[in-house]
Amino acid sequence: MSSKIILTSALFLIVFQLQGQNYKFGKVSKEEVLQKEHPIQKEADAAILYRNEKVHYTFDKNNGFSLIKEVHERVKIYNKEGFGWATKHIRQYIGNDDQEKLWQLKGVTYNLVDGKLEEEKLKDDEIFDEESSKNWMVTTFTMPAVKEGSVIEYVYEIKSPFLGAIGKTPIQFTIPVDRLELDVEIPEYFYFSKYQNLRSSLIVEVEEHRRSEKHSYMSIERQSSSGFSSVSHSRKNNVLEYMNNEYNVNMDNIPALKVEAHVDHLYNYAAFLDWELQYTKFPNSPVKNYSLTWEGVAKSIYKDLGVDTQLNRDNYYDEDLDALLMGLSDPMMKAEKIFNYVKKKVKWNEYFGFLPDNGLKKAYREGSGNIGDINLLLISMMQYAKLNAHPVLVSTPSNGVPVFPTRDGFNYLIAALQIGDQIILFDASDAAAGPGELPKRARNWQGRLIIDGENSTWINLMPAYQSVTTLRMNLKLQEDEVIGLNQKVYSGLFAKEFRSEYTGPEDTRIQKRLGEISNAEISDYTTKDIQELGSEITESFNFILPGGLEKIGDKAYFKPLLFEGIYENPFKDDNRIYPVFYDFPELRTYSINIMIPDGYRIVSLPESIVAKLGEADGEFKFIVNGTGNVIRLSSVISIKKPVFLAEEYDFLKKFYANIIKKHSEAIVLEKTLEDGNSERAESGR
Repeated sequence: MSSKIILTSALFLIVFQLQGQNYKFGKVSKEEVLQKEHPIQKEADAAILYRNEKVHYTFDKNNGFSLIKEVHERVKIYNKEGFGWATKHIRQYIGNDDQEKLWQLKGVTYNLVDGKLEEEKLKDDEIFDEESSKNWMVTTFTMPAVKEGSVIEYVYEIKSPFLGAIGKTPIQFTIPVDRLELDVEIPEYFYFSKYQNLRSSLIVEVEEHRRSEKHSYMSIERQSSSGFSSVSHSRKNNVLEYMNNEYNVNMDNIPALKVEAHVDHLYNYAAFLDWELQYTKFPNSPVKNYSLTWEGVAKSIYKDLGVDTQLNRDNYYDEDLDALLMGLSDPMMKAEKIFNYVKKKVKWNEYFGFLPDNGLKKAYREGSGNIGDINLLLISMMQYAKLNAHPVLVSTPSNGVPVFPTRDGFNYLIAALQIGDQIILFDASDAAAGPGELPKRARNWQGRLIIDGENSTWINLMPAYQSVTTLRMNLKLQEDEVIGLNQKVYSGLFAKEFRSEYTGPEDTRIQKRLGEISNAEISDYTTKDIQELGSEITESFNFILPGGLEKIGDKAYFKPLLFEGIYENPFKDDNRIYPVFYDFPELRTYSINIMIPDGYRIVSLPESIVAKLGEADGEFKFIVNGTGNVIRLSSVISIKKPVFLAEEYDFLKKFYANIIKKHSEAIVLEKTLEDGNSERAESGR
């Protein structure tokens, strides 16, 4: 009873503080700066004390409607881990003929110095603009004088000529939000569908109203971008009167997104409202429909990709490609030659996008391009070589999973090659990838395969096959150390990960890899086929591990998996909110041969077990046998699917608990006398 009273009192205090708080820009209080921790989420590194976003339309007599987004945010920094929240990135879209513009950006940092509230304003030379791609400008700033306890506050406005570009209005973040206000006002001429994130556990209540709006403007002769037309040649004053549809969200104490292991992208589970323009209906104008089907999206993008121009224009590479493919007839050999050639010829400039930034010819000649440039060039060359290749539209994990037909649902493009009944996926932007090996950024549920201007279909991007690591270890136990040979074979996406992780000069690569193996003296380290993309990698080294035997009395204890075992459960929480994502299905096998030293005998071995994961989703085998002075251990961990539902979390947690228990169990040896009897037996005579 008392705990309930305390909780109720705490919540009452928070509500009282919220009601009494002044959220006007510049009205930060000493109490906010003095706050040492968040009142509800004590572990929070930072918190959004207040966020207000207003989306509305303005009307200009010459240019018609413009879309305005105004943001005011006040953030509390509790500790150094929260300093990242003092840096802000604001994106503005650049179209072919116009672009969004950032206005009225200002910011202030508040600190308490000698008991007085001190302000440090954001200066113009602390604000930086950068074109992150052909279609995006990013404005970045870091608030000045930020330290533990600071409160930062900033406001800005984005003016957009793209009237349907409301997009997502965020509700939830990775830090708690004390107060959020969202106001969206849309003239009746624009019909939007609004969607909540179905993957979020937070339900957003939206209030809806209608209000009359009036604007005075001068009659003009031409068609304005708003959709209004006038046939009058006089310049008399007119009054535009219409109804505004208003949507309001007012929420307090929004919890932070919970960080969990094995999540595809955390913000995919955040609460937000997504606004999609369906149609417009202006006075004296017909309805213009923007609602799309997935076929319509694919057709629209197919036209923009320039299949008839970009993909079929080959006169700048045909001689090079003819020489490269001379004498080859096998389709897969041709594809691999072209794939490796494009990867070496054109390097990724770190920009996403399914449309080419530079154009394929320019990217080919200059050796640099975005994702669209590189993979469309790959497709063009494959088609030139009479291979059945097509583009696949992809959304990266950070871009979310498109749930309704929209062009904005995609931000990436890969190539699909069909040989017989098999479809092989390629991404030439990844230097470490082989055929059929996509980088993690491109493995996000499904992609849209565009066959031609009329036909498209969904294609699975998640690997169905298991990638494998096979460990073989021969160990010789001695009184004060363990001497061993470690050989490990990586195949599939494990091999691709190894290539991506350990790049660069051989000495640097070896030093980085060996730095991960603690307490062992390594010698004769070699890797085989690390440069052969798509092939398996064999890693081998000898090692000496001091103090490998733990001695207690006349017993010696030895954990046989050494530095290769799994000793920590990635699933520590009691409950799970999000699905569990593996990068790919996996199979890990361990085969260990152990020679025990003379003068010791086996007292006990870990018990062998076989544990299933679900009906057929995985399996863990752990088998140990010992005869004479030789012990053989075999362990297999099999995960057969890449995604598990939150409802399956308990099974996964228990599955890993079994693995950790067995990998941590020790073999127990006992020292013997020369006649074969143990020391304990001798002492008992």
